[in-house]
Amino acid sequence: MSENPYQSLLLNIADHFVENIPTHDTSEQYRNITTLIRIHNDKLAKLGECSFSCKPEIWSKYFPASEGYQIVEHAFELLNETSEENRQDLLNEAKAWNFPVAKLEIEQERCHLHLQRSCIMKSLIQQVLCSTNMFGNMRKTQKRFVRLKPLQEYGLSYQDISFYRAQIVHQTLRRLLVLSQWPIVDDLADCHPVMDINVLSVASKVSQEFAPDVSVTIKCGLVTDPLRKGRVCQLPTEEYLSLRSNNMCLMALHKYGVRVKQDARFCALMKRLGSAAVTVDLLEVRNSSPVQIIRNGQGSTKGASFILYNSARLESLLRTFEERIDRRIYDPVPEINDIDYSLLKEEEEWQMAFAYLAGFPDLIDRCLEQLDRGLCATHLIIRFLNGLVAVFSVYYRRVRILTEKREQLMPYVYSRILLIRAVREILNKTLSLLDIEPVEFM
Repeated sequence: MSENPYQSLLLNIADHFVENIPTHDTSEQYRNITTLIRIHNDKLAKLGECSFSCKPEIWSKYFPASEGYQIVEHAFELLNETSEENRQDLLNEAKAWNFPVAKLEIEQERCHLHLQRSCIMKSLIQQVLCSTNMFGNMRKTQKRFVRLKPLQEYGLSYQDISFYRAQIVHQTLRRLLVLSQWPIVDDLADCHPVMDINVLSVASKVSQEFAPDVSVTIKCGLVTDPLRKGRVCQLPTEEYLSLRSNNMCLMALHKYGVRVKQDARFCALMKRLGSAAVTVDLLEVRNSSPVQIIRNGQGSTKGASFILYNSARLESLLRTFEERIDRRIYDPVPEINDIDYSLLKEEEEWQMAFAYLAGFPDLIDRCLEQLDRGLCATHLIIRFLNGLVAVFSVYYRRVRILTEKREQLMPYVYSRILLIRAVREILNKTLSLLDIEPVEFM
């Protein structure tokens, strides 16, 4: 079972500057710490991987003495010294962290930590590739159980697209819970306390709110139509699925240069792409907010097509690599421990590893961190996917991954292929949260 690497890093930092942080209830502690210590997902060479205020008085607001916390004033004094030697205290302690720190910089009263990339890169790639599909499956706690109630129509038609949105949220929530720290139960036998979770569309005709003390209701906003000036969409779900399938076919033809074929395989692919596009359309904003369908070019259509085009691009790259091995152009990949991960020095390589390989368990936590308040941040999954494929797309265009077979170049090929395999695992695992199949060709 996985831990959240970000949570481990931030708790390590907090423990250096604050005494009496409890070791239990780390999820609630982590939620507080994330408002104080910022994890960076881009511009990592400039900003470092995380940063935080150097002012102890700001830390005191989050860790007040009245609640038993004690700020380590000496640690802040050393941090604010201009001498590198005095700042070594933190660096020495950080050598034992799961994510060791290479250097720190102070700028505008904030401390920016730069991590030791090579050893972290090696650890993350190996964890993802060697965890037998368990990377991101969080360790279950027994503090509280959850029961996800079956989705009810409550007066809505099954073909109502607002109900379809609630259906997608309900199914995505169940997949998130399977990976999360929350144990799921189907009945109340010998399990307490249990939090019942209801998912419903605000368009539902419900006579009264659910009232049990242990129950939360996740409300899904209306689906609106730009042709009806933002009023509720009347287009049946099947028609919208067909519309988006046609949109994806045209985009594949005109934007990505895909040759349209009228065979069963291509038609099945376009149907899958249409379904994926609808899922992305309906989840790209907070589920409690209204969302507008894509119609006649009104709205953003890049999401699903860009994600799945890069999924196909990634699969094609790995397939080409395997074909070169089969044709004996390349030798087989060395053992995973024999790869030289220090060769992965491109900025996009590190960003994919830190922001997305390490960031996947954090995605699960962030989607569910306010579940007890009836909030499920499924829109973060779309944001995560868009960010990952955007970085991969830049990397794919800028770096030649499969080179000619030369002794000095093959170590680069092997290290990059293992990184891309790990990226594929995370991309596919994230797509599976949405019940979207990866695309092998486009």
